[in-house]
Amino acid sequence: MKHWIRVGLGAAGAMFVAMGLGRFSFTAMVPALIETGHLTANEAGWIGGANLTGFLIGAYLSEKIRERWFMLQILRVCIIISIIALLASAVSLGALWLGLCRGVLGVTAGLIMVQGLSLVTAKVSEHQRPVAVAMMFSGVGLGIFLSGHIIPDLLNFNITWAWLGIGVIAIIGSAVAFWGCYCIEPSKTQIVQAIGLRKLFRQDSVWIGLGASYFLFSFGLTPHTLYWVDFLVRSVSISIEAGGRHWGFVGIFAFIGPWAAVWLAYRTNTHYALVITFVILGIGIAIPGFATSPMVLWVSTIIFGAQPGLTTVAGARVRDLATAETMPSVIRAMIIMSAIGAAAGGIIFPALFAISEQYSILFFLAGGAMLVAAICSLLARR
Repeated sequence: MKHWIRVGLGAAGAMFVAMGLGRFSFTAMVPALIETGHLTANEAGWIGGANLTGFLIGAYLSEKIRERWFMLQILRVCIIISIIALLASAVSLGALWLGLCRGVLGVTAGLIMVQGLSLVTAKVSEHQRPVAVAMMFSGVGLGIFLSGHIIPDLLNFNITWAWLGIGVIAIIGSAVAFWGCYCIEPSKTQIVQAIGLRKLFRQDSVWIGLGASYFLFSFGLTPHTLYWVDFLVRSVSISIEAGGRHWGFVGIFAFIGPWAAVWLAYRTNTHYALVITFVILGIGIAIPGFATSPMVLWVSTIIFGAQPGLTTVAGARVRDLATAETMPSVIRAMIIMSAIGAAAGGIIFPALFAISEQYSILFFLAGGAMLVAAICSLLARR
């Protein structure tokens, strides 16, 4: 097997564990956690927010940690900690314990996101890099797909078995991650002094627009990330099995999304592909606030599921605009802006839901954020 493919699969395995299972398996569990009395709806929202806040912490600390350890060491340790946190979630010690486990998973996901992208950038040639990055994010889709299909079956036993099952699947995924990264020499890459956010934004206004787009993107994903299956099961009144099928299709289209985005970027360019993708996402996320017919719900599931495609296009847009010298700082800045948006969403949306108990408000606000992001990305050009 070619070296770059193995590296891409290794990064995909890491993202499968930390993001696909570590972040998104919780969404499929929320209705059962609430209906069995393990959590209230408000507690479920805040625990999901803890994961998103942890992601911000992990992304922010990534460069400091990288100064002390090799990228491969960071990835391996984060994968092991992620598995431990998933298995620890099976221990029923209340909302605070589960929130701690979800927060730890957020930190490891943030670290793996930054270090995984750095690893692919450093070890894969420029020609093969877009495909390797698409492979990496496809690992997220596979994790969502499996959690959507397996969790409803495991819930027929009990909550503990569902968490343990996800932990076992994560162990299998970690084997792929370790195998993929085993071929890489554990050499320390040269540390480039990172440019701070303020300095970067002052240097070139294009990064302000893109940074705002990254922020609004992650902010706008929050309602579907935290509440989609719960909304389908407890508000629309479909079964947990049907909600799991929706979440499984989120995973399928999360796998397809990066490849579809690459196709769109080749047909237009990265600038307009990014704008078009934001508009489609905004519509798909907002429409459940207007109607809840089966067709509308499936359209929203599919469009939300394909959202890793936007990450692929946005990354390509950054590569088009950044120089070789500024690339590491720009990538880190955009990931941090994305993490800040996710953390803000993890605080604001649960608070709004606690006050209103209306999902439609969340969908309208999130869809509007995506449309504003489309405007920001349209203006972010030289």
